[in-house]
Amino acid sequence: MRRRKMATVHQCSLGEIAETLPRITECAVKKEFAEKGDDLFICACGFEERCLTIPRKLAEVSYRAGSSIYIRYATNSDENDSNLPALLTYLETISRQPVRSLDIDTHSFGDQLELMLKACQGAHGGKEATVAVDISVFANRLSMRCFKTLFEADIRLRVLYSEAAVYHPTKEEYTQDPQAWGRQDRLSLERGANDPSISPDHPGNHLDALPNTVILLPGYNPERSRAVIGKVDQSLLTAPDDKVVWFIGKPHLEEDAWREQAMRDINNISSEQPQYVVSTFDYRETLQFLDSLYARKWQNSNLTVSPNGSKMQALGASLFCYLHPDVRVYFATPKEYNTTKYTEGCKGQWMVDFGSMRQLRASLDSVGQLYVSD
Repeated sequence: MRRRKMATVHQCSLGEIAETLPRITECAVKKEFAEKGDDLFICACGFEERCLTIPRKLAEVSYRAGSSIYIRYATNSDENDSNLPALLTYLETISRQPVRSLDIDTHSFGDQLELMLKACQGAHGGKEATVAVDISVFANRLSMRCFKTLFEADIRLRVLYSEAAVYHPTKEEYTQDPQAWGRQDRLSLERGANDPSISPDHPGNHLDALPNTVILLPGYNPERSRAVIGKVDQSLLTAPDDKVVWFIGKPHLEEDAWREQAMRDINNISSEQPQYVVSTFDYRETLQFLDSLYARKWQNSNLTVSPNGSKMQALGASLFCYLHPDVRVYFATPKEYNTTKYTEGCKGQWMVDFGSMRQLRASLDSVGQLYVSD
């Protein structure tokens, strides 16, 4: 008698899904977007030169969007507005409808963006609208709030990114006076931190009885991370133990490898503190490391994430928060940016082509599900 083959039970893991997520790839704008279009183009108006790079290139290759939105910041408005006339010229060139603006620093930002996306979808009779979003000068609070709405919309999404030619501090600037970059009395890239606030779109679901764990993706302003730690639990500033976890960025270029240790030094992160080294460019790595930490912590901790790292890390954190809406997000904005010495120029464009958000959500929602196979 033949023995029947036993059925097996398989649980879908995030690792399996992450492998299917699109990689970030170099993007030749003239080739990818010439004579093509989308239903909606989204960008931000910032003070960096690269604010204009992708909109200008799109206008030059006769790309067309049904409508365009630029997002404004409350911080450094005068410096940001210096780029606005040129940005409007490019957006008016590519947009068939009047160009509109949204303010990120309003509670209703997500609702307003959702209405605009639904209008695009309605114009297609319920079919998925196509959206391109340029995150080149997105602050992380903008990335997190914007992606929260985009991931939940019935759209097809492409994320574009212009990489700066020069990031400050340069190695020469840093090695001349390393201690200066963590001082509160000096304007390096940023200075100070406003009172941290919970993201209106990521309030989390915390139980008072559980202790807090704070996950920090730090930048070059240590005051922002300290402000978030103190806001969550003052005792963690002096006795963090394993309840403060650092995600230290690993640059994708070998010439910038020195920044990994500089980030530790600036933020005073000792070797004894829990920490992960995570790519600044591969958003999937950020997603997987965050999810791995979540799996070990969620039953015994209230989890808070503060994303002050790279733009691609913020993209990974956004996907993580979609998977785990019980996680709370805190933003701590700087009191002042050094707009004259933040980044310089642009050396290349990149793209993440997510395609259908319906399919993306279906893939992410399958994590943890059980499957029976013969």
